[in-house]
Amino acid sequence: MQKLRLTKEVRRIALVRISGQFADGMIQVSIAGYLLFSPERQTSASQIALVLAITLLPYSLVGPAIGVLADVIDRRNIVVYGNALRAAVSLLLLLVVLGAASQILLAVTILLLLGVDRFVLAVLSTVLPRIVSGKELVAIDGYLPTMGTVAAATGAATAVGISALFGSMTAALIVASLLYLISALIATGFAKRSLGPDAKLNWSATKSRAIEDVVQGISVLAKTRPAKYALLSITTQRIAFGAFTVASILTAREVYQSESRALAVVAGSFAVAAVVAGIIGVTTPSAVNRMNRETWLLILSILSAIAIITAQFTPALIALGLAGFAVTCAPGGNKVLTDERLQVTIPDTHRGRAFAIYDTAINSAVVIGAAVCALLSDYIEIFDLLLVVSLLTITIGWFWSKIANSAAATSA
Repeated sequence: MQKLRLTKEVRRIALVRISGQFADGMIQVSIAGYLLFSPERQTSASQIALVLAITLLPYSLVGPAIGVLADVIDRRNIVVYGNALRAAVSLLLLLVVLGAASQILLAVTILLLLGVDRFVLAVLSTVLPRIVSGKELVAIDGYLPTMGTVAAATGAATAVGISALFGSMTAALIVASLLYLISALIATGFAKRSLGPDAKLNWSATKSRAIEDVVQGISVLAKTRPAKYALLSITTQRIAFGAFTVASILTAREVYQSESRALAVVAGSFAVAAVVAGIIGVTTPSAVNRMNRETWLLILSILSAIAIITAQFTPALIALGLAGFAVTCAPGGNKVLTDERLQVTIPDTHRGRAFAIYDTAINSAVVIGAAVCALLSDYIEIFDLLLVVSLLTITIGWFWSKIANSAAATSA
């Protein structure tokens, strides 16, 4: 595997990511358990898609504008105070749920928590070129998101266990809040301005030029051919993950009448996806040193296709595991290389905006995949839908990744 020097900065950013995403996993299961698996809620495909849209799209729509802040505010402070804010909002969510507050207050709290979460994660990807460079950048793009994904899956499994043990998610939300605080404390070890940007804050200019800067960020992405096609590629493939989300929830509810068991099955299928993404993320840096990127992504795409086809002929629970493999195998390697493409080809002055737009694109893709299943699930069996959506998006995604890598080679 591609080696990565474990400098003090690399270890610190890894601990920040692992502790924060462990808490993310606990929070996500808590929210899913309350919104999708509580006894009083019998969710349909359309309701699942609506929940995904409500939780993912609002921040995604304003994310690029907020992303401007990552290009003018000390990113170290964003990570520190962002995690501290996540800790506070987690406790607020606990109070809202315990107090049986209005659905509007619950929705606002969830949106605020997920919005801060997405912003902090986007900034953590933005700062990596300030910590490593060269081939090590590809390596860290493989290792860190992988560790974060595995941490999130472990956090999710922990939350399921806590729920089964105590009969509620109260303890999980408290633990998540503490982990966010730990993440914030670890991040204070970074020196001020060490994570960029180099420009000093100018509030008046930032406020007046927010929309203009977003347009500039989109323009820079559109004009940077490798970054543009890499983004199109991973966005297309993430549509399959939205379809998988709906399929896994509906299948689990059909197989098990018990809400806790159904939640555990869904968490398990997502854990399989996380492990696959982790393995692929770690092996991708070494693989692209031995073969060209298009070949590696083609191999992963073929493996994804085989898995999703095989899933049609296996029992439901095994099929969910294979589906989880399918929707994270090819996209797992593709995401590592997409991150690196944006980090290398987008200048630091616009990198925060680029990653905010990136985040918007992949979140929107998940909602699109869920919406497709919601619209067609009454007419087509859910796993047949998942098969078609996965094969189509994986194929198109590979084609665009080939263009992205060819464009990068030409411009190198």
